[in-house]
Amino acid sequence: MNFLEVEVARDKSSIWRGALAVFVIVLAVGGFVVQKVDFSNDHTAFNKILLQPLQNVSDKIGGDIVVEPPEVVRPNLPELVGGMLDSSQFSAHSMIVKDVQTGMVLFKKAEYDQWPIASITKLMSALILLEKNPDWATSTVVVGLDSMGTHMYAGDVYTLDELWLSALVASSNKAILTLAHALGWPLEAFVERMNQKALELGMTDTHFTDPTGLDDTNVSSASDIVILLNEVLKHDKIQTALLTKEHDLYSQQRQKSHHMWNTDWLLLGWVEHDFERFYGGKTGFINASGYNFSMRVGNGHLVDVVVLGAGDHEARFTEARDIAKWSLQNYIWP
Repeated sequence: MNFLEVEVARDKSSIWRGALAVFVIVLAVGGFVVQKVDFSNDHTAFNKILLQPLQNVSDKIGGDIVVEPPEVVRPNLPELVGGMLDSSQFSAHSMIVKDVQTGMVLFKKAEYDQWPIASITKLMSALILLEKNPDWATSTVVVGLDSMGTHMYAGDVYTLDELWLSALVASSNKAILTLAHALGWPLEAFVERMNQKALELGMTDTHFTDPTGLDDTNVSSASDIVILLNEVLKHDKIQTALLTKEHDLYSQQRQKSHHMWNTDWLLLGWVEHDFERFYGGKTGFINASGYNFSMRVGNGHLVDVVVLGAGDHEARFTEARDIAKWSLQNYIWP
């Protein structure tokens, strides 16, 4: 027995029944329309109700949809006047200058090379501390070896706010380490959060292994550090500390006061400059990194500058100053 033939026959009968049902429905609808509209003397009404929809469909069959191209808006970017500056005249291994308003890179030198960043690490540590929002008025005991710095000593007791200023004004390693311990996290968890934050910000060349920057395995690139600088300057508590020129720290345990100067010589005026405004900067040095510096300055327009691996202590400031000044003078902003 051929079941396929039976199924085909059933399908054909079903088709005829369906067609007949559609025909009856059409006649019924047509009769209803004829009852509502008198077509004997009004052919326009007949065309409008029954024929016009078909004509509209037939007009569109096979036609392409016309789509206007999107309007391309040319970004208002700074334009270089003359030639690019020769980067070989700078001692720094890596450099970058970035326009804050547009994000355009105005100058670069080995900007993607990974490099030990030393105490610039403390900027990321500061971001993680702000995430935890501690009570800055509470006190804690200083931890860390005396070889990490002489601004304070293990066993001294200070408020978190005093330690905060010590870490970002004088770049105290024991201060930032003590703050990291004061959160109640294992140090490994603090560092892990630093690396997570770096990825969240898009810092793909960056890796941290400690919160101080003493380890030469804290590495980043000039391109990444300019991202970090832009992020930290959104936070008033960080920027205020970076713009604090000096800070007095008094130890109750030793009955002794210690004066701290900001490590940023441009801020202090010890390296001359003619920028209209200084928005903050951070230094870094270990033997493996050489002399590092990051800053934001402005003369009408704002630029972020990063210098990694400058030849000597003063060169990181003078080279950052000179490349920022050149960029502001040799670009025209729309």
